[in-house]
Amino acid sequence: MRRLIVIVVSILISLLALEFQAQTPPAQTQKPPQTPTPPAAQTPPPAQTPPPPAPQTPPPAAAAKPPAPDPLQLAEDWMVRWNNLSNYSLSFEGKEVGREELVNKMMELYAPDVVAEVPPHDDEQIGPVLLRGSANVQKWVDKISRTQVKLLYIQRRQTKKQFEGTKLVYSTPLPWGGVGISFEIIAAWSRREDRRKFTGPGSVFLQYNAAGKIDRLRLYVGEIAEVTAL
Repeated sequence: MRRLIVIVVSILISLLALEFQAQTPPAQTQKPPQTPTPPAAQTPPPAQTPPPPAPQTPPPAAAAKPPAPDPLQLAEDWMVRWNNLSNYSLSFEGKEVGREELVNKMMELYAPDVVAEVPPHDDEQIGPVLLRGSANVQKWVDKISRTQVKLLYIQRRQTKKQFEGTKLVYSTPLPWGGVGISFEIIAAWSRREDRRKFTGPGSVFLQYNAAGKIDRLRLYVGEIAEVTAL
């Protein structure tokens, strides 16, 4: 009897196990994780050659500075124009031919606001005459051309060692621009009214501005003496 009971229990247990297996869903086989396929390497587009740079217009060259004036030439030019003030002629009617042109030629050297210190033309005057402006300087130059003849101003020369008769002109750059020059002279002239001749040592001082015009003039003639025949 006991054996029969054991057999019946075993059968029931087997039936319950089969029913449980029927209700339990089969285990799903897990697929191994797939390694993502890297995207295909894209070929970079060919590098574009940059266009050649546009030709640059070179900056305008700086204006070349004019060469500095030659002090010797400045002195020579002033002396030539001064001595030419009496080199005009008179017509049969007594008219002055070419005098105004010579005066204008001399005045080309001066700036409009020139200041000039010149010797007196009055026997009773003591000290130099101060002229301001080219108009007053022109009146003085015009008077020289009318009252003096045989103008013969010469630069003094110096001899030393192997140098014979060298003209010396002293020059210096001016702090406000331009150049200043000075040189020694021997002045000689005759009075037109009576042809009496005079001479004297002196000096000329000229200041040229950056435009090449004379801003200041000082003409000094001292120890004037009359030249008389022996």
